[in-house]
Amino acid sequence: MLVELHIRDYAVVDDLTLSLGPGLNALTGETGAGKSIIVGALSLLIGERASSDVVRAGAERASVEAVFDLEQLPAVRERAEELGFRLEDGLLILRREVAAAGRNRAWVGGSPTTAGVVGELGSSLVDLHGQHEHQTLLRARDQRSILDAYGGSTALAKEVARRYRVLEGLRDQLEEREEKQRIVEAREDFLRFQLHEIDEAGLEPGEDDRLEVEIGRHENSEE
Repeated sequence: MLVELHIRDYAVVDDLTLSLGPGLNALTGETGAGKSIIVGALSLLIGERASSDVVRAGAERASVEAVFDLEQLPAVRERAEELGFRLEDGLLILRREVAAAGRNRAWVGGSPTTAGVVGELGSSLVDLHGQHEHQTLLRARDQRSILDAYGGSTALAKEVARRYRVLEGLRDQLEEREEKQRIVEAREDFLRFQLHEIDEAGLEPGEDDRLEVEIGRHENSEE
């Protein structure tokens, strides 16, 4: 669940920290401006494109950070760990930063990553319901999860995914070994070529000394 949301220099927001409790949390207001800003900020954490237009006037960058408690979301926790992120106390921290100059950055916890990775994790935790669409049903990954659950194949799907990751790892290892073998073979070919050149030269012991003497004699004759 979403535990805390921190927004800084986003739209007209200077610095906002929103702490949420268990269960239903309702944000109300006479207009939709403030609530829309919060939804817009959250959308950055589920993969929405970031525009420098969202940076507050006069600020260098806008940032959005959300803290999620994954205690009851083992699948998301496992995915985060698969991506190489360590969680502290079961909390996942997602952060996006948009610079006025146009550069965007993203973090999971304190580790820099891509906006795509933040979007993948964020979209598993946040579902924005608009008046025209149900976003979860439009995402292919979630469609497959729903279909697997309906068919009673969730456990099988996880096992297939696990074995596929193992297969991908073995493929990477094979490609790495094949590349090393190609490097070794190329080195062997080069050494064979050098050995052939040395054999063709017909070098004899002491030839370096004789050549040095010959060079000196020619230099003296030119003088």
